[in-house]
Amino acid sequence: MTLTGGINERSPLLGPVDDTGEVDLRDGVSDQEEEEVVVSDGSASVWVEFLHAISPIDVAGWNRRKDKFHLGRIYAVFKAPGLFVLKLTVPLVDYSKRPKHNWSKPLNVFHCVITPVFCVFAASSHFALENLCPRFPMFVIFLIAGVILAIVVFLTSHRDRPPVYHSAFAFFGFISGIMWIKNIANEIVNILQAAGVVFSISNTVLGLTFLAWGNSISDLISDVSMARRGRPRTGLSACFGGPLFNTLLGIGIPFTYATYQHKSFISIKFTAIQLFLFIGLAFSLISSLVVVPLMRFRLKRMYGIYLIVLYVIFLTLALLIERDVIHWTV
Repeated sequence: MTLTGGINERSPLLGPVDDTGEVDLRDGVSDQEEEEVVVSDGSASVWVEFLHAISPIDVAGWNRRKDKFHLGRIYAVFKAPGLFVLKLTVPLVDYSKRPKHNWSKPLNVFHCVITPVFCVFAASSHFALENLCPRFPMFVIFLIAGVILAIVVFLTSHRDRPPVYHSAFAFFGFISGIMWIKNIANEIVNILQAAGVVFSISNTVLGLTFLAWGNSISDLISDVSMARRGRPRTGLSACFGGPLFNTLLGIGIPFTYATYQHKSFISIKFTAIQLFLFIGLAFSLISSLVVVPLMRFRLKRMYGIYLIVLYVIFLTLALLIERDVIHWTV
């Protein structure tokens, strides 16, 4: 009798008995550990390991879902196409998955080839197709470099354990993830602009409402979560550090790139609504700079209510100015 995984001291000595009368000793083994043991078995072919690594659905846990309406399975099928593409293009290093830390030799070798090509096309298709020399596009250089890197990884790694340079794949995964975020964000902006054209909504209002809410909802959830875990200073610092990062780098990097690409300065049409946005932002920061020290840095509920009321007033006045209900000329 062999065990398919380790049993810790919290696992029961004997698992449930199946219909054949045999004892199942895998009850204390998680699905992920069981999958890694099966995949790392020497009898499994490289092709089987590759298919298992790119599978967007948890095969081992599929039959163990016990939800009455199969909502878990429906959600797994719904997200499978997107997750499949991400698994092909984004290397993932996960130290919570032991003992291989999400290492899969055939998949990571494949990543060495496909990830550089994907990143160069995602960054700029024009740059990827630009010829470095006659009939030699730029993406071919990345493809050749990726093939060479894949050969090196294939010859210097093993299937049953991650190599010493496995953590370097996290860097490639980070770059690839940034490219995905960039392109998805561009598509969302295009969709919002199309909706603005259909419903006669300006880009300023779209950025002030839907785009701002979409960018900030994740920060809101994470900051509130940090505060509830007993780390209010971390959450408060993130409330100011996140917008500061977005303002300085989110504006600085695109404008620097645009001026470099067009070889000239960028002119901005300054309108009344933009002036009001600057005034509203400055007023909220200055008021917080005054109120917080006066409260001896002990933020109470009234301060939170004040900020919420200030935002509602600011948003209402901005929309009224944009719709010309309030006439304000610059």
